[in-house]
Amino acid sequence: MFNTKSTLTSLFCLHGLFVGSVEVKEETIDVSVRSPRRSAMCPSCGDYSKRIHKKCTRTVKHMLCDGKVVQLKLFVRTFLCISCGTFREQFEGVSRKKTTEHYRQTMIPKVKDRSFSSVAKEYCVSSSTLERATTDLMQQTDVPWPKDPFALGIDEHSFAKRDMMTTITDLTGHRLLEILKDDGQTTIARFLRNIPESVRKQIICVCMDMRFGFRSVVEHELPNIPLVVDKFHLIQHFNWHMGELRLAFTSRTFSIPKKLLEKNREDLTEEEQVKLKIIFKNCPPLKEFWVMKELMRKIYRFKNPEVAKRQFQDLLNGLEFDHRPRWQQLYRTLLRWKEPILNYFTYNITNAYTEGIHTRIKLLKRISYGFRNKVNYIAKITLAFLPFVELISLLKHHLV
Repeated sequence: MFNTKSTLTSLFCLHGLFVGSVEVKEETIDVSVRSPRRSAMCPSCGDYSKRIHKKCTRTVKHMLCDGKVVQLKLFVRTFLCISCGTFREQFEGVSRKKTTEHYRQTMIPKVKDRSFSSVAKEYCVSSSTLERATTDLMQQTDVPWPKDPFALGIDEHSFAKRDMMTTITDLTGHRLLEILKDDGQTTIARFLRNIPESVRKQIICVCMDMRFGFRSVVEHELPNIPLVVDKFHLIQHFNWHMGELRLAFTSRTFSIPKKLLEKNREDLTEEEQVKLKIIFKNCPPLKEFWVMKELMRKIYRFKNPEVAKRQFQDLLNGLEFDHRPRWQQLYRTLLRWKEPILNYFTYNITNAYTEGIHTRIKLLKRISYGFRNKVNYIAKITLAFLPFVELISLLKHHLV
């Protein structure tokens, strides 16, 4: 037999509550609910009381139905406990917030790939309410440490112009581990220091760019763990030197395209090869750096580590006795980072996954029209990279 009350209870996910009247309005659906029990347990002493001290009605957003917000007109009683005084009855899934647990479980996952403001507008709450709910949830999450051996990735990205933040990743399992509030050595050292000992033993190597601040912190906090220089950053370092030389030779009558110099040899068209020959004829130093850049790319393609190491040493030997300032600057850099550069041929790891995260972060920042609050920013980015299954589990366990 058709039961209206049980149907409404199932439709609006109100199990454990007594459903009264339902009023459909232009923008909302108001559902009157109350507890089916006549007594309530005192949270202090655990005794049950039937003495009602006060009655009131609360309005709580519960869900969306056909484009309308389902609001619970919650009939709340305040009971009197002889031993402890007054207390308010509690409802499962309904806290003192303006939304129910069910509403937040539906609303927060939408923030993964949308802005706070657009989701808040759809669910008829303020942006600050949604930001606070998301931040509170993500601050309760622990770092998802890998259980198997993994390579740790460290890189920085821009929060706002020169205000940088640090990205920590699991390069083996392709997981975002943490977003740190800045790129300072103290912040990174604090994070590395808090890595559990069991996890430290699982770290195979640490991949990073050629930044001495990162290197000194990692060597101090994670001794005996090998460092690997990301090969893309090393090629980028060669391109930076070429860019500096290009500015010295560029004039109004003779322009040198930056992208042409940075383009890989095998990707050049016949027309571009002709242009490069003309440029190199007028700028021999540019040709030297371009040849060294292509040589370094060739070294990275060697499958035999010993052959690659010999070729790299030959490159260093060629730079050692060239006393031109820029050549000596490059030589000193390569010499200081020789071991981390050569470690690539042992561990064959790059920071490509971390760079992919940074690309998606840029997209999320554009969608959200930028951020002003770092706490909200970290919560948003962490949520965006949290697997959906883990997010649902987290919502069920922490939203009350």
